[in-house]
Amino acid sequence: MSGKRQYFGTDGVRGLANRHPMTPEFVMRLGQAAAQVLGKGSGQNGDRPRCVIGRDTRGSGEMLETALASGLCSAGIDVVFAGIVPTPAVALLTVETEAAFGAVVSASHNPFEDNGIKLINGDGYKLTDEQELAIEALISAEVTLVNRPEAHGLGRISALPDAADRFVEHAIASMEGVRLEGMKVILDNAHGAAFQTSTQALTLLGADVQAHYSEPNGVNINADCGCTHPEFLQKLMQGTGAHVGVAHDGDADRLALCDETGSVLFGDELIAIAALDMLNRGTLKDKTLIVTTMSNFGLDALINSVGAKIIRTDVGDRYVIAKMRELNTNFGGEESGHVVFRDYATTGDGLIAALQILKIMAQTGKPLSELRKCITLFPQAKRYLKVKSKPPLVELVAANKLIDETNAGLNGEGRVLLRYSGTESIIRLLIEGRSSEYIEAQASKIAEALIAQIG
Repeated sequence: MSGKRQYFGTDGVRGLANRHPMTPEFVMRLGQAAAQVLGKGSGQNGDRPRCVIGRDTRGSGEMLETALASGLCSAGIDVVFAGIVPTPAVALLTVETEAAFGAVVSASHNPFEDNGIKLINGDGYKLTDEQELAIEALISAEVTLVNRPEAHGLGRISALPDAADRFVEHAIASMEGVRLEGMKVILDNAHGAAFQTSTQALTLLGADVQAHYSEPNGVNINADCGCTHPEFLQKLMQGTGAHVGVAHDGDADRLALCDETGSVLFGDELIAIAALDMLNRGTLKDKTLIVTTMSNFGLDALINSVGAKIIRTDVGDRYVIAKMRELNTNFGGEESGHVVFRDYATTGDGLIAALQILKIMAQTGKPLSELRKCITLFPQAKRYLKVKSKPPLVELVAANKLIDETNAGLNGEGRVLLRYSGTESIIRLLIEGRSSEYIEAQASKIAEALIAQIG
């Protein structure tokens, strides 16, 4: 099956809560359609198929969670509410409870006004493009639910009260006995789904944890906090003597870290630290690292220098994971902070990723400021621009002319990337090269051309 997705972006269906497509009516139909595509077969012991639903702390979460559950139950799917838990927790619990599939009500790093639905296969991995297209085809049909069950065929709703505890136990197990006594951690939970789990896991591992932004009220998720605002984590680090700062996004599937000096690490630095450690321990499968087109070319230089190889995918952790599964590799990630340790998780997992870096610190006795020196990053110029429309990139004539000019000036020692966000009305521009002055100047020129046409 091929075609362009109408509702699904790079990470589920997302939009302004209570405006199409994030309305109760649409989400109920989404649940009915998902049930038919993902809920085939029977559940454990011949029972009805089940779906595990988790959500973040947005005020609209209860409304959309209920609508999704109604659609699923009307299609003969039993629903298990996991409550407020990170996205990777839903992936884990879907597998552990042998559910047919899972769902997360979250808009990740977006502001509280937005919300979204992410769907997860029974094996804990995100959906394929083909599955999403099949679901959209049913939504577009006049009758979303063809065979409507009755009586005993209707789905029922129950709760999983120990969902958060099970996720914490799994995260701790990924440390394989390594403890964090003596390590002081500043934690920014973004008033999101990790507001309890990350604090609990780090504390149980013996760390001295100072948790911030851990009082969700339904409207403060990601508000001037979290991994998309690392400057606030830097401020929290000042004068504390902490060894590391950790920040999540709203659904805690990614992270940002600060070293002991209060300097934020780039996602590629985290990936480099972990990849080198795995190579040294002989645990990086096929000596292969999977990243996206957005990762810094400094990673290529590093990985190639130690006899390993790097493979790039389209932007989106789902594509990184799909390539990892295809090649049966076990580590990869995105510069944005989605880091996938596939030995422990089937999705990006902000807590497990943080713990693996902290484990390296504990085992080597080295601070992050020293560990990050393993990689020399090429300078980058980035622009994230709000747009009123998303015409095909080939139609951006003035910008493309400047991009050709820039590529010629880079002389094969850099690149220009231009792409629309799959979840927001934003176009992203990245230029990478050896001269900071040149790439910054060219980025500003290209940005001006983009704003003039679609801004």
